[in-house]
Amino acid sequence: MSIKLQPNMMQSPYDIKICEDYWAYDNKGDYIAHVETVCEKYEISPQVLFKTIGECFAYLDDVLCEYCGYVCPLQIPADIPYMRSKESWCCEVCEHAVWREHNHR
Repeated sequence: MSIKLQPNMMQSPYDIKICEDYWAYDNKGDYIAHVETVCEKYEISPQVLFKTIGECFAYLDDVLCEYCGYVCPLQIPADIPYMRSKESWCCEVCEHAVWREHNHR
């Protein structure tokens, strides 16, 4: 029941550590300060940070699509409490299929 990371095959252990530190944000402190801290720790710019984390697929292993069971992808740390607070979640593929079925009757 946590955040899982699936790095790009081309990412180095260093890049993975950057991703782990970024996703360790607890949603309680200042997000901008967290980003600055990660950038300072690795001596990288915010642009490099976001490019690096963009290469790593982050998801929740305890929030699954109610139809197909796909894991819930994350874009930003604020998604974590939001997605966990929902009663149910539907992935984009199933959401589109349900929409098509509903609108083509």
